[in-house]
Amino acid sequence: MVPMLNNAKLALFLLDLLNCYCTHNNRTSIRMGSQGVGLSVQTILRQWTIMGFFRRFRLTKPTVAALLEEIEDGLVYNNQIESNDPVVAHTEIFASNGHQTSIGDFIGCHQSTASRIINKVSRAIANLRPLYVKMPQTNIEKLQTQEEFYRVARFPRVIGVIDCTHVKLQSPGDSGYGLRRFLLTPLLNPQTRGDQLYNESHIRTRNIIERVNGILKRRFPVLAYGFRCNVENVLPIIVATTVLYNKARRMGEDEPPPAEGIDENILEYLVDQGNIPVMGEENNNRNVLNHRQQIIEHFFNNLNIH
Repeated sequence: MVPMLNNAKLALFLLDLLNCYCTHNNRTSIRMGSQGVGLSVQTILRQWTIMGFFRRFRLTKPTVAALLEEIEDGLVYNNQIESNDPVVAHTEIFASNGHQTSIGDFIGCHQSTASRIINKVSRAIANLRPLYVKMPQTNIEKLQTQEEFYRVARFPRVIGVIDCTHVKLQSPGDSGYGLRRFLLTPLLNPQTRGDQLYNESHIRTRNIIERVNGILKRRFPVLAYGFRCNVENVLPIIVATTVLYNKARRMGEDEPPPAEGIDENILEYLVDQGNIPVMGEENNNRNVLNHRQQIIEHFFNNLNIH
């Protein structure tokens, strides 16, 4: 049997992929029956309560329905899924035994086919990055962003902040960021009051993205628990989760309730373990060092603390 990729089937692939994003323990998938292939997206979504859907898939029904419309054209996989097995009526999803296996069990296909589907859907979502994950573009957007960041801790001219977090892979991670004219790092040895104010403001401003990293991992716990695929396939999934997070914000979603089958204490421990201390790497380029020092002298040395 070779099931065709109609809209409802695409929705099932998407929902089960989101299921893999948000779970680490054994879970029971929906009971579709053999007639499930022909169901509409609306019918599929109605199989869950509003809160039950939100808890399980970490996104609301309207967000998932809107997302499906955006990525549908990119999900057609040679117009079919090559499988000798029928669509599985009822499966146990063992995400802790391998996410690819869980999808394969759910749609009735081999693990290698499931792997291609995971990669296909992840990249389709990740390809929305220019729409959902971007820096301010126009002068008006830049000025507005600078004003919003300035209200946090009075750090001037900021249009973005960067922080690092560990995501478990089968490959080693990266080192930290170094000082650049466009990327300011903390002083390793602050000496003056201006240096101290610079570092304090830097920390408070950067903490915004540190908090977001924690929120992202709580929404999609697999980012905290880790992946079982190579780095080439992990990167699109990480980008896809950031797209989903920003889309959820645009849709006005609240934070979802705790995920099913997840020990919140363990999750919080893993989130905390993933934080990377900021240890700014000094740059020997005198022009770059002077650029940071000018900001300190022209602004932080004259900053009045109320």
